[in-house]
Amino acid sequence: MKLRDKTVLVTGGSKGIGKATVEAMVREGANIVLTYATDQDVENYAQDLSVQFGVRIRAIQTDITNQAEVDAMFSKVKNEFSGLDVVVNSAGIFDDHDSPENLEAFRGIFETNFLGQVRITNGARKLMTKGKIVFVSSLSGGYGQGSPDSIAYAAMKAALDSYTRNLARALAPNILVNAIAPGATLTPMWGEMDPSYKAKVASGLLIGRWIQSSEIAEGIVFLAKNDAICGEVLVLDGGDGLKQ
Repeated sequence: MKLRDKTVLVTGGSKGIGKATVEAMVREGANIVLTYATDQDVENYAQDLSVQFGVRIRAIQTDITNQAEVDAMFSKVKNEFSGLDVVVNSAGIFDDHDSPENLEAFRGIFETNFLGQVRITNGARKLMTKGKIVFVSSLSGGYGQGSPDSIAYAAMKAALDSYTRNLARALAPNILVNAIAPGATLTPMWGEMDPSYKAKVASGLLIGRWIQSSEIAEGIVFLAKNDAICGEVLVLDGGDGLKQ
C-alpha cells in the first residue's frame, strides 16, 4: 500500500509515539485524523503540519473510553473523509500506582489500553473496505516480560497482542491487522526521570540508548505499507528482550 492520499486515523496523536506517527505519515503524503485527550494546542499544530506538507489534517478531541465520544468522532470522519485506509491505535495510559493489589489501576488501564482500542477498531471497520490496522503494544506484553509494578499494563498489552492475532484471522485478506511492540522508548509517559535511572535504562538495551518515538513510527509506517504481514507483533526493543 502506498500512503499518499490515503486517510489515516491515529489515536493519541498529540504526543509520544502517536505524534511521531502523525509526522511520519504526513511525510508519506497521507491525510490524517488524529485524536487527542487534553492537549489544547494540538489544533494549531495540526494546521501547521497541514500547510507544511500539503495534506488534510483533522484533530478531534476524543475520550476513547466514552462510546458516545467515539461515535461522534467517527461521524465527523465519515462526513469529512468518507472512509479510512489505515488505523493506528496508539492511545494508551500508564498508572504510577499499578500493582498486583490495585484493582482500580486494572480497571482504568483495561478501559483505555484494551477496551478503548476495541471501540476505536469497531468504529473504524465501518469506514474501511480494505486497509491496515496497527496496534501499539509493548515489549512488556510478551511472555515473561513486565514487572509487578506494571502488572496491569503488561496484562492489557498481552491481551492486545492476542486480540491483534485473532482479529487478523477475522479480517484478512481485505484488512490486515498487526501490532508493534516497543521497548524502552523515550515518551512523555515516563514523566520526569532521575538522570541515573534514565542512564541505567539506556545502558540495559543492547543498542546502548533509549529508542526514539520516531523510530517506532517508522516501524508503524512499515506495517501500514507492507501487504504481506498479517497477524504479527513486530518487536522494536533495541535488543532488550535478549537480556532474559
